Formats: sequence, structure tokens, C-alpha cells
Amino acid sequence: MIRDYEQYDIDEIVRIYTLEYKAMPAEIEALKSASKILVYDDNGIQGFIHLAMSGSYCYVEMGAAANELIRPVGLKLWEEAKKLFIEKSINFIQVFHVKDNLNWQELFNEIGFKYWYSVYRFSYEGDKFNEPNIHAVKYEDKHYQDKIRLESEAFSVVRRENDIKPYNWYLGASEEAIENNRKDTLEEKEYIYLFFENNEMIGASMVKNAEIDLLFVNIKYQGKGYGKKILEFTVNRGLEQNKAGVNLNALASNEKALKLYKNIGFEVVQAQDSRRLFIK
Repeated sequence: MIRDYEQYDIDEIVRIYTLEYKAMPAEIEALKSASKILVYDDNGIQGFIHLAMSGSYCYVEMGAAANELIRPVGLKLWEEAKKLFIEKSINFIQVFHVKDNLNWQELFNEIGFKYWYSVYRFSYEGDKFNEPNIHAVKYEDKHYQDKIRLESEAFSVVRRENDIKPYNWYLGASEEAIENNRKDTLEEKEYIYLFFENNEMIGASMVKNAEIDLLFVNIKYQGKGYGKKILEFTVNRGLEQNKAGVNLNALASNEKALKLYKNIGFEVVQAQDSRRLFIK
């Protein structure tokens, strides 16, 4: 039967979630605190669907206890989730799945999802680098406007290439969204580093639980070697958090970034596809 999950289910849900997916710690914590998860229970949880709804958008995560259950259990969970999409007026749904698993591809193709973009998960398990010659400071709220403006500009090109809207997040976000982002950024200030040259911000990075969640270079300073310096600095901070290694995710189309990561020793450990579905 299909039912809402109970808190005692969460360990089994996380186990299924991580059977093949190399999840970031933040993703696991988000799953543990999720408000809406449906499970397919047949003498134990055989699969789940996590629905993170915001306005007319829903981010979906699915898992199955075995490959042969992906289609039959996935379709049953999807039919139940569709009732919520109608109730909540959801019209845009996004999902990720491990790229190499054809069972997920076939399920989402059958439902009607279209391929959107791919993401590589990278891992670095080497030694610390010599500390690069770059001026770094910890984030403070007074830097927010410059940081988010430069960050949004830096990512706008790759977002446009992958049709991720708004292309420039800062220019497209509401005042409420910006204020919420500002509060969230301040809460993570211990993990965020800003880099300066002649009192001008040349980039920023964030590393928490040895996961690099942010790294960008001011468009004005790109192509001058700052990306490598910022990356090496950030990897060193990550290795201080977990000496076993540092991880990050990157859009597969971002060739310059992929080349940089590989050149300093990162290796691809998994690829994911993002798919999207518009409901009329």
C-alpha cells in the first residue's frame, strides 16, 4: 500500500536513497527533514517518492529497494503523487536520476519527462595543496550585495546554456527571495570565503562537510588563474573538515570548470541527469 512516511521509516528511506546515489550530506539531511514523502509498503518499504513543493514547482526524488521494482513501484507512487500535483496546482516538476540506470530513464520517459541537463559528481582524495597566494576573508553580511550580484553574473552564462531560469538569479529574484537568501547565507557564514584583489571581490567559495557548494570567479577576473587558486584554497579547507576527501557537483556542460577540476586531481564518481515535466 501507499502511505505517508512515519519518522521511524526514515533510516530505511535513506538506505534506499543511497543504494546507488552518492548523496551530499546536505541532501540526506534535507530528506530526513522532508515534509512530504510517500512510501510503497509491502512487507517493508519497497520504494518512496519525496515531493518538495514550492508554489507551482515541485522537486521530486524517488528511490526503489531493487532495480526490478523501479517501474512497477515508481508508477504506483507517481499516480498517487499526481493527486497532490492537482490539489496544489503544480505545473512544473523536476527530477534527477543516476545517468547510467536505464530503469530510471525508461520510467521517466514513460511518465513524460524530457531530458534537461546533466551533472557530474566529483571527488578529490589527494593531499593538501601549498596555500595559494590569494587574499581570503570570511563572509560578513556587509558583503552580501556584492557577492550575490557577482555570483549571479558569473553563473548566468552556464544557466542560460542549460535553460535554467532565471538566467541571472539576482536580477530575476523577488525582494522576498533575496532577503531569504541573505538570511540563509548569513547562517552559513563560517563556511563561506571571499577573495579580494585591490579591495575588489574576485570570487567566493563555500565548503561545508567537505562539500564544495559554491565556487565562482568574478567575470572581470576570469581566465587569469584565480579559479585554480580559489579551488586549491577551498579544497584545503575541505580537507581540514574531512581528511578523507572533498566532493563537489558541476554541470556537465561547464567544460572550463570540468577541466580545472580534473587538472588538480578531482575524478568523476557519478553522473546524473535532470529531467523536467510541464503539466498543462
